Amino acid sequence: MVSMPSSSAIPSCPPGRNKPTPWTASRLFTFTLLANGRWKLLLVGCAGFILHQVSEALVPVTIGAAVDKAISPHDAGALLWWLGALAVVFVVLALSWRIGTLATNRSFLYGSHDLRQLAVERTLHPRGMAARRAPGEIVAITSSDADRVAGLAWLIGGGLAAAAGVITSAVTLLLISVPLGIAVLVATPVMLVVMQRLTKPLEDRSDVEQSSAARAGALATDFVTGSRPLKGLGAEEAAVTRYTAASRASLLAGLRAVRSRSAYNGASTALSAAFLAGIAFFAAWFAVQGSITVGQLVAVVGVAQFVQGPMAALGFLSVELARKRASAARIAVLLAEPDAVPALESEERTTTTAGSASSDPLREPAPLLELRAGSGDSAFPPFTAAAGEIVGVVLPDGTQARLLVDTLGSRTPAPRGLVSIDGQDAADLDPVHVRSRVFADSHDGVLFRGSVRDNVAVADTPLDERAMAAAAVGDFVSQLPEGTETVLAGGGQSLSGGQRQRLVLGRSLHQKQPVLVLHDPTTAVDTATEAVIADGLRNFPDKALVLVTTSPTLLAVCHRVVMGGGGAASESGTHRELLATSTGYREVVGS
Repeated sequence: MVSMPSSSAIPSCPPGRNKPTPWTASRLFTFTLLANGRWKLLLVGCAGFILHQVSEALVPVTIGAAVDKAISPHDAGALLWWLGALAVVFVVLALSWRIGTLATNRSFLYGSHDLRQLAVERTLHPRGMAARRAPGEIVAITSSDADRVAGLAWLIGGGLAAAAGVITSAVTLLLISVPLGIAVLVATPVMLVVMQRLTKPLEDRSDVEQSSAARAGALATDFVTGSRPLKGLGAEEAAVTRYTAASRASLLAGLRAVRSRSAYNGASTALSAAFLAGIAFFAAWFAVQGSITVGQLVAVVGVAQFVQGPMAALGFLSVELARKRASAARIAVLLAEPDAVPALESEERTTTTAGSASSDPLREPAPLLELRAGSGDSAFPPFTAAAGEIVGVVLPDGTQARLLVDTLGSRTPAPRGLVSIDGQDAADLDPVHVRSRVFADSHDGVLFRGSVRDNVAVADTPLDERAMAAAAVGDFVSQLPEGTETVLAGGGQSLSGGQRQRLVLGRSLHQKQPVLVLHDPTTAVDTATEAVIADGLRNFPDKALVLVTTSPTLLAVCHRVVMGGGGAASESGTHRELLATSTGYREVVGS
């Protein structure tokens, strides 16, 4: 069996070089079939299927020959010889099918894996995607669409095998009777044209069925993942109504596609049966007239019955190809999604200058993170953050708070001159480098399937007791069946919202980056637990902590608090100072 190379399937383009060729449906097809040596598997698979169909077409021919050469003349020796020949045909038939299936299945699995890798790498690219896509949509594209496109290997192998079966049948009938052979050669393209016309409505409805099913699946995934927030907002009925409408649309589209497919199958079966009946009638007539022998009559009827399958398969090729084209187009759109953070003109310079803000030992080192004053009514308040500092940032507008966290985390492009990392303008730094210095998780960070330990710390890394204590996770983790080794199923849905939030906070505090940006890390915990967390955040003298929050408990432990947004000038001071001097701060934060 052909083995697959272990090299990466993902074509790359080094920074600063020409842009890679955009992905299209045809390029995805080529990549799926031929990349990484898969063309060898494709050749083996096609050869196996072709040999199988040829062998299957030769079965009635061998039986007919046995009738004429052994049974009619009552020759026992010849009968044994022809039975042996028939056994050889069946052995070749079985082995070729096995080899073709194994090779094609390997090609399908490797191709599907590489397509998923392309889609996942694009989704998780450091520069992000300009358009936000629902997780359910990503799941649909990386699963069903990738599998459908990779199934082109099966379609090509089956199509070539069907063509070989039709050709073998036509040649066989020509050798037995020229009129019968010509009839098959003429009837085959006519039937294919008719079937092609019949498949047009099925193609359209199949595309609608796929799109509707993808939308319903995306909604289901998103609603299940966000079931607790939906309940908290009292939006269960709205979610059910929305999913019911999408599911109903998917059902109707599926029923229309099934009806079209049933109508096509019925018409295809009727045409094939009519073809078989016509061939059988004329073969019987020729046998009565003495033009062909009894054995040839058996061969003709058997071949005509066999050829129905390959002819139906050839007629259905266009339907399957249309479905795969639609899936490939969806993958291509995902891969062509523009970056959320534009690429730099020259990224090489950042790898040598980043992290070395000053080579003069007499100069005071630049702060790890600096946010400079911007422009506009909703500009972020300027601040700096150095190791050992806890800086609070108060933004009354939740949208602005999320934008700030995304900007600091390089998920949204930072305007030139706004953010400085180690004395370097973030606009001149690669997002990968920015994220190696600044960790800024989103407020709705999720947990994954795996143990508590795997969700909090990097694999093979010991748990940081300081981080675990600061996140206040010990009281409930100790009560889990297996402690930190307890597996969290369903994204931690068995935990309360506060427990999940504390684990996400613990994961953030385990990060190695010198700057940690925490966005409202205690909104789901009680006041006592929040006080424990606030006190624990003091124990990170090696980190610069930026707390984007309106929690007075957290702001009270900050060395410095800045407030902006709402069209007012930014204000700065300690939590106590701002409470005493700023009316706006008291209205937002309280006491």
